[in-house]
Amino acid sequence: METRPLKLCRVYEGSCIVLSTKHAKSGALSAPFWNTLKASMIECPVDTDLLGSFPSTGSRAGNAIECARRKCQMSLRRLGEKVKFVLASEGSFGPHPFLAGRASDFEVLYFIDRQHGFQLHLSCLSAKTNFSMRAVGSMEELREFAAKALFPAHGLILRPNRSVDSNLVFKGVDSAGALEPAFRECVKHSADRMAWVETDMRAIFNPTRMEVIAELGCKLAERLAVLCPKCRTPGWGRVQLLPEMDGGECAGGVEVGSAEVHGCAKCGHEERMGTGGLVEGRARIW
Repeated sequence: METRPLKLCRVYEGSCIVLSTKHAKSGALSAPFWNTLKASMIECPVDTDLLGSFPSTGSRAGNAIECARRKCQMSLRRLGEKVKFVLASEGSFGPHPFLAGRASDFEVLYFIDRQHGFQLHLSCLSAKTNFSMRAVGSMEELREFAAKALFPAHGLILRPNRSVDSNLVFKGVDSAGALEPAFRECVKHSADRMAWVETDMRAIFNPTRMEVIAELGCKLAERLAVLCPKCRTPGWGRVQLLPEMDGGECAGGVEVGSAEVHGCAKCGHEERMGTGGLVEGRARIW
């Protein structure tokens, strides 16, 4: 059976998408949306740190998807009903769940389309990150950490390792001239005479993270270019990956490949796509 042909849409051509951001993420996202959808992008500078920030000035309420949605809503409340399309990004960093000893970057893009009446998010898990942190007691240790963290192209954050003054923090340190003074000040105000240093994961100070956001932006733009075969709403694409089993003579079968379930974010219509094309279709309201 042949694969159902994709219906590419041009509904976003000439539109302007509002990007809810504080850290200049249009540098990563404007090109994918223009190249694929011919849609321009404008930033709405909202204080997204109110929802939590990487330098530990506040804990994030909810998961990354919920936070990205709230960022979109912040711009919608600020700009009003005339805004039809809004986009936001959120990232989380930590140990990689599958690669021992590696760090990971989990990125989310959330898109709200008021004109067509749907919301859509995509996410990715990437091992491409410089995320790291440690306590250092000398400039030699700090320079070693900085080199591995791709400094000065990537920024750093420094604070006293043990201090009652949680407000003393140096963010966005991205020059050799600023590194040593920040270290000396942190050591002076730390009970153990050490400084805590971490990579600045804010996108504007982290080109590697910008690359991951751009890659996810390409995937989202490509998905928004495809229409649902049932209701013709943009955003048709994979919503689930299923194993395909070969029954054979063994009870339970053997996994021999995978099938994808493609779905619509508005009407809930789904189709299971196997290696030979369309397997079945059904409707499910999310």
